[in-house]
Amino acid sequence: MTKQNKNNRKRRPVLASKPLVDLGVAFYGKRYFNKSVKLEVVGSLKEIKPPYVVVANHSGFADVGALIMAAYPNCINFVISETQIVKWPKLIYKLGVLPKKQFAVDTSLIRDIKYVLDSGRIVAIYPEAKLSVVGTPNIIKPNIAKLAKLLKYPLVTVRFDGSYLHKPRWAKSRRFVPLKATVNLAAGADEIQTLSVDEIHNRIVNDLYYDDYAYQLANGIKIMSDDLVEGLEGILYKCPDCSEEFCMTAKGDTLTCAKCGASVRQNEYGQLQGGRFDKVTDWYAWQTQCVADEVSRADYSLTADFRAEKLVGKKYVDMGEAAVTHDASGITAVFGENKLFYKAGAFYTLSFNNDYLYLPAPEAVYRFKRQEKLGCTTKFNLAVERQTELLQNN
Repeated sequence: MTKQNKNNRKRRPVLASKPLVDLGVAFYGKRYFNKSVKLEVVGSLKEIKPPYVVVANHSGFADVGALIMAAYPNCINFVISETQIVKWPKLIYKLGVLPKKQFAVDTSLIRDIKYVLDSGRIVAIYPEAKLSVVGTPNIIKPNIAKLAKLLKYPLVTVRFDGSYLHKPRWAKSRRFVPLKATVNLAAGADEIQTLSVDEIHNRIVNDLYYDDYAYQLANGIKIMSDDLVEGLEGILYKCPDCSEEFCMTAKGDTLTCAKCGASVRQNEYGQLQGGRFDKVTDWYAWQTQCVADEVSRADYSLTADFRAEKLVGKKYVDMGEAAVTHDASGITAVFGENKLFYKAGAFYTLSFNNDYLYLPAPEAVYRFKRQEKLGCTTKFNLAVERQTELLQNN
């Protein structure tokens, strides 16, 4: 083999290791998904012969393991953010991952996906590109439909209900609720070539629509937890009574405004009691509209203090104090002698959690650790989404 061929081989993605998947399923998967969360699969991935592309909603990390179980004994290569392989990268690669930068075009990724499919395997993609915020879908861009049409392989959708409830992105503990996976062959290899991008996109969006709080209520799923809403104040950061921001506190099953004292309780079926809204999704929708109104004003500006960290190799390196600002021009992050700028519309959404904002740059991924104002990362994300939507509609 020539030196050039050896280099080409090294660049090939690692196919999911069947022995490792077998071990994971035998010693963990069967017990966890058959007993702890009682996974129900409607339809069957096992009856669809690989290779094919799976697109699934990403409402919690339980849906990753559930997808592996639903497809077993077939193996899946997952497209994941490069920020998710900082720990144990060698093991994670052997499990079959295709890393990419979030919200960025990566032509080499298309080559890697094609290689896995041409090898007779399955590729799984989460088109929302991040975990659900309030148990409903994030934005799904038409790019996933363009990719599916380009690949010319069968397209399968898998919708998960209950994954968000199992462990919401903001929660400290897991809640062992029933998970349901609904499998649908969205388009066969021949049909996908005859469909338009809009038709494929519509099928994906319709197949992957979910509302975990509605699922909980409809199925009478009780969640009894000592920390039921602790962490949710980072998502529902604005008081519906006095409109003060970043003032919500949480204890047990109750959210309370530190300024006006208004409180609301979440019952065991996920419904809010004693406040303006009886649904988490309605409260979040109200916040979204408030942010949309702010972003539309010429003098809009949002600034918060962070601690900058740069992903170098397998770990994040501290880069000092940072100020992140979002205004009509876009996002500006200043830390030490460094400055990152992203013009308005550069992102349609942000990768974030209660404590961090993630911003990709050509040389590395940066994350910014919140130093104050629990809920500010949520507002940054909402502001970016609304600003981009406003620009696209004008």
